[in-house]
Amino acid sequence: MKKKYAVIASLVLTMFSLSACGGGGSVPSSSEPAQNSRTASVAFATSGQGGTFYTAGAGISALVTDKVPGLTVTAETTKGVVENMRLLANGETEMGFAYSSTAYDITNGAGVFAGQSYDGIRGVAGIHDGAMNIVTTKNSSINTLQDLVGKSVAIGPQGSGSADVSEQLLKSAGIFEQCTIQYLSFDDSSSSLRDGHTDALIIGGSTPVPTLIELEASKPLKFIPVDGEVREKFLKDHPYYVPYTIPASGYSSLSEPVETVGYPVVWVADASVEDWIVYEMLKAMFSDEGKSYLQNVQAAFSEMQPGLERFAAINLPLHPGAEQYYKEIGLLK
Repeated sequence: MKKKYAVIASLVLTMFSLSACGGGGSVPSSSEPAQNSRTASVAFATSGQGGTFYTAGAGISALVTDKVPGLTVTAETTKGVVENMRLLANGETEMGFAYSSTAYDITNGAGVFAGQSYDGIRGVAGIHDGAMNIVTTKNSSINTLQDLVGKSVAIGPQGSGSADVSEQLLKSAGIFEQCTIQYLSFDDSSSSLRDGHTDALIIGGSTPVPTLIELEASKPLKFIPVDGEVREKFLKDHPYYVPYTIPASGYSSLSEPVETVGYPVVWVADASVEDWIVYEMLKAMFSDEGKSYLQNVQAAFSEMQPGLERFAAINLPLHPGAEQYYKEIGLLK
């Protein structure tokens, strides 16, 4: 099958590195004999190495490759969810992570995909909701979104979902053109803020974001809220996003929760992917063993769910393999 940006690391090394993520994180061994001779190799588009999506995709890859006879899943490194959708549309990957917004935009030829719609995207499952974290240093004079006017703001690399949502948020607040936007990698954004070369950064991720945990170990942080009329307007303008509260327990820099906006992270596949592949992947991932393993790889998998309401909100059809699985477990008729 199609591949691009494939991770050239052996599956054995991948599984060893993932098992180190937490106790009980070893891949559940498969004791069931192969029931047929079906074989397939598919690519799963994630994000840059070190990103939360790459870690999650590598976990899925290791689990499914072990549990489903004849199926090999490879986690692809990419620039993020915007590129993931382009790769799907261009036939260069089979499945991957998306935000509900990027799946909506490419299906409808909107946003960054204006004039280049693709109707072959299909929904598979909901992974979790991520938070948009607007962050500066503790002693900064920045306290609101409006205080970003005239400041340098790092929003992630171009092509990333974080940069896409950040642009939409700042434009909705009417301040995008008044900020000095920096398209830096997440590691470079963190270093630039720590060293005083950037005034603030915006990064999406499930709480806590590893990059921010590392940053606040050397520099106490301040989280800027997205609340009140600003949040209300943004959610009205972009109904595929959701309210999100960053808990005070998420970061040592916080003494109280912070209101912001969130984005649903979903798993999508191309309509051309064979039904049995998606069905077997879901069956492995939603098994008790599978869920336990994935949660040890990354805590955000505790939120994994079918996500049918997320796909309904953006009018995205389900993949037939997903329909088959959800009918089998009684969620669909």
